[in-house]
Amino acid sequence: MKARIKLIFLFLLVYLAGVLFFWPFSEVSSDSGNGEIQKNLLGAENEDIKTSDSLVTEESIAPGESSRTYSWNYEGYRWYLTLLLDDKLYDAYKSRTRKRDYDLFASDPYDDWLIKSIADTLFSLSKEYGLEENKVPGLCVSFIQSLNYTSDVASSGYDQYPRFPYETLYDNGGDCEDTSILSVAILQEMGYDVVLLELPEHMALGIRCNPEQDGRSFEYKNNRYYYLETTGSNWRIGEMPEEYEDEPVQVIPVYRRPLVNLDFRAQCEYSQKEGVVDVNVTLRNVGSEIAENTTVYVALQADDETRVWDQIESDPVKIEPEGAYQFAAKGLRVPGGETFRVYVQAIGENLFSEEIMSEWVSI
Repeated sequence: MKARIKLIFLFLLVYLAGVLFFWPFSEVSSDSGNGEIQKNLLGAENEDIKTSDSLVTEESIAPGESSRTYSWNYEGYRWYLTLLLDDKLYDAYKSRTRKRDYDLFASDPYDDWLIKSIADTLFSLSKEYGLEENKVPGLCVSFIQSLNYTSDVASSGYDQYPRFPYETLYDNGGDCEDTSILSVAILQEMGYDVVLLELPEHMALGIRCNPEQDGRSFEYKNNRYYYLETTGSNWRIGEMPEEYEDEPVQVIPVYRRPLVNLDFRAQCEYSQKEGVVDVNVTLRNVGSEIAENTTVYVALQADDETRVWDQIESDPVKIEPEGAYQFAAKGLRVPGGETFRVYVQAIGENLFSEEIMSEWVSI
């Protein structure tokens, strides 16, 4: 509980700072006599314009805080985005478990302030400079494609290490799952219907487009989602790398929902007459929405799995995202000489049932 409160406090603190330090930049035109700020065409005769594909500059603001500016090319223009990064907030994200589904990294509620800031800024810039509506998703993804590609093993030491959007920006990149998660979060905030597309050893995003859109698409719930690559650069909507064209694709919708991780420890004292079992259950919500009216059911199952020797159920509780609930099931009894296993189930109003169980034990 203390860790969650600390995490929320950090998010609120950085949100207030981010309001002051998050803004779009445009290049200053060398021939603008009145000092007007505007975006320059790439290739214009201006020695100050950087025409490399992407560039990141960082400036220290205070101990543990820095301002980072991302710049990249899209549709013949140079685009800039600046945000404030905080070491303590990054450490708070790193401490969170990776044992959650990919879509829950994208729908995480604690970085709403960050995703909204980026989405609002990119949308505002696209309107200000007359970018066609069908090119706005490309602007968003071109920003993310400009980030560095780094494998999980090289950057974290783990084979699989999905990142929250804040971590991907702080690390200035990640692998395909990280950039896809970040892309989906921003595009969804901008109002686009998007999904994650999971392939063997790869991930991309799918975006719902006009049915006349060309390219590779995948059907999900009577809608077609067009493939969009988030690694590399200059990928168009519907364009799919050749090495993945024959691979199976799983469509993963992204929405707010609770998800619980269950764990328990059991201790048994027994005699020839009976066994007495104490079970301590920990229920943690790793989802992106409050788990409403959630109960924990604990039973000592008989070996035919149709009967129980003893059982107990907790009172209903509400568990916030990143929150935890502990339930102690004391004094459950099983007759001597019988076989049993501990069975634990979490049931909630808006929660898919989760269950976990022990190995079989004989008294």
